[in-house]
Amino acid sequence: MNSKDKGNIGEAIALAKFVELGIQVSVPFGDNARYDLIAEFNGKLNKIQIKYCSQITENNSISCPCSSSTYHTKYGIHHTYESEVDYMCFYLAPWNEIVLIPIEVIGNRKVIQIRKDLPKNKQSNITLASDYSFEKTLCVETLHDEPTE
Repeated sequence: MNSKDKGNIGEAIALAKFVELGIQVSVPFGDNARYDLIAEFNGKLNKIQIKYCSQITENNSISCPCSSSTYHTKYGIHHTYESEVDYMCFYLAPWNEIVLIPIEVIGNRKVIQIRKDLPKNKQSNITLASDYSFEKTLCVETLHDEPTE
């Protein structure tokens, strides 16, 4: 699968999650925007950059890129999204999970490691997937169908 296909999968899953939560979403026209979606929540329009993450590290975390690269150019530059988006959304493909992290948490990092479990060595400053579920980040509950009688 090529990177464009992976990106499309991540965007489709994020879009579906926003819709499931009853959040209005807009998609920019073309491929030149520095964000993939605009989602309306917390009283404003939020720019969202989405990344498909599939690289599991040796410590059982998933390595997620927080920057774009231009390795196709002569000098190859990594550009972070720190001043361009409000949230980064990561589709964690090996776990089939999606997380939404405020850009303030990421800052100017080029990569973030997301874990499913706390490490045994009691290491702090860990980014846990469960801390950044859509429901937790947005303080909302998943919409459920009303029970039928």
